Parts: sequence; structure tokens; C-alpha cells
Amino acid sequence: MKNKAIDKPTARRGRWGQDRRLEFIDHRLTWEGRLNRTALTEFFGISIPQASLDLARYMELAPGNTEYDLSQKTYVALPTFRPLFVDASSGRYLAELYALTTGVLLPDVSFIGSAPPADVVRHPTRTVAAPHLRLALMAIREGRQLVISYQAVSRPEPTERVVSPTVFAYDGYRWHMRGYCHLRNGYRDFVFARILSMTIGDRSDRTLAQDEAWHRMLDVVIAPHPSLAEGPRRAIALDYGMEDDQLTVPTRQALAYYLLKRLGLATPSALPATEQQIVLVNREDLIPYVPQLAHQAG
Repeated sequence: MKNKAIDKPTARRGRWGQDRRLEFIDHRLTWEGRLNRTALTEFFGISIPQASLDLARYMELAPGNTEYDLSQKTYVALPTFRPLFVDASSGRYLAELYALTTGVLLPDVSFIGSAPPADVVRHPTRTVAAPHLRLALMAIREGRQLVISYQAVSRPEPTERVVSPTVFAYDGYRWHMRGYCHLRNGYRDFVFARILSMTIGDRSDRTLAQDEAWHRMLDVVIAPHPSLAEGPRRAIALDYGMEDDQLTVPTRQALAYYLLKRLGLATPSALPATEQQIVLVNREDLIPYVPQLAHQAG
């Protein structure tokens, strides 16, 4: 009985380990077009025979994906290559490259082998206190309230709020916690950096399912600025992947204003078309769901 209790977890670890190694092989062939056994042995700390077995297994699962090139002494992706395990979208690769470049992801855990030279525009980020994050996670997980001291922009002094947190969101610059505010009797957003103190409170009967603005999806329709000449207009359409000079961006109602603000569309702009290169096509349709648009327009 003792041996069986040990063998089962060991077997699970072995299967999981090979799955990750097969994904690694697939990733390298997808983005670099080649892979040798040394890459496997160095990344995973396995033996050359084990790496050979992994490559043989990958070729068994995807016979048209790779072959060994004797002249290069490496496995190369064939013209018939099709990713077997990985998300081969450019967005997935660039997200990992971004994480590598900013130091969020360390090279020894990234499947990217030969990363191209890259850098990102650095901008100030809002801090998230680790103790507050842990308490917020606990409150969401256990369905509890939080008692917070919050410094709102609209008030001169911090106020105490009782909040039932339900979800986190990122607006491109900062993380916030969204939940039911028992002071204002509605679902609101709370920027982590503005929370001065936080303690766990009572059990809550407010859930994410009750947050209509979170679940309601809206379409934000953008287009090149009509004042642009044909060449710049075509360039902007290509930048955003527009079809027929329009792009529809689905977003949650609760996040729509952040999206519009980041695109420079939350307020009617007086900037020339060369600077504000896109316009919001369906502003009037969105006003019932994003009332800030009406206030800003007025």
C-alpha cells in the first residue's frame, strides 16, 4: 500500500512533465523554426535519452511537423508544420515578450529561446500593496466583505467603506477592485493605490452574478478620423485591423469608459485629425450605458 501511494503521484508528475516538454518543442518550432535536444536538456534538466524520447513522441503525435536536419544537426519545422499545443497567435507571443522585457517573467521560465532585442515605453504604475491584495483575494474567495479606508478623488478626506469585492480589472495603467459598495448601494470600482487600510469583514450576500454592468457587453465602434486624407486613413485602418474603415471592439459595460479614455475618445476632442486619428462612431448608442459620455459632451 505504501508503494502505491508513492507511485501514483510520481506517475502524474511524469506525465505532466512530458506534456510541458512537448509544449516546449511545439513552441520553439512555431516561433523559431528549429530545436535541438540540448535546448530540452538545459531548460528541463533532463538527460539526452529522455530528450530523444520526447522528440520521438512529438513526431509520433505530429508526423508532418518536424524532421532532423543532418547538416544543421537540429530538428527543423517542415512546410507542413501546424502547432499542436501552443497558441500560435502573435498576441500570445508578444504578451510573453512584453513580460520578459519588463522582468515580470524570468528567462528560465519562458519558452522563448532567442528573444529579439526589445524594449517597452515605461510609464508610472500604480502600486498595489501586497497585504491588501491578499485580503482582497481572500474576501473574493470566501465571499466576505472588506472594510476599507478609501481616498476618492471627489472627497477631501478618506472615507470608510464596506465593500463586497467580486472581481479585479486592469485599465491599461492600474489595477482596481470592483465590488458592491454598501455606502453608495451599487457596484463600484476601487483603485488599489487609493486604499489606505483594509480589514476583513462579515459574510456577504453580494455576488458577481448580480453586477449587471460587468456582464453586459457593449460594442465600441471606431473609425479613422474623417478629416484624414486617403493615405493616412488607410494607414490607420491597417494599424487597427479595420474592415471597411471600421472596427468593433467588444467590451464590458463596467470597462467601457476606461477603454474609451485610453483611446482618447471619452471626450469629444479638439485635437487635429493628425493627432486624434480615430473617432467614436456610435457615441449616442453608448451614452445610456456610459453616462460619462453625455456629461463630457455637455
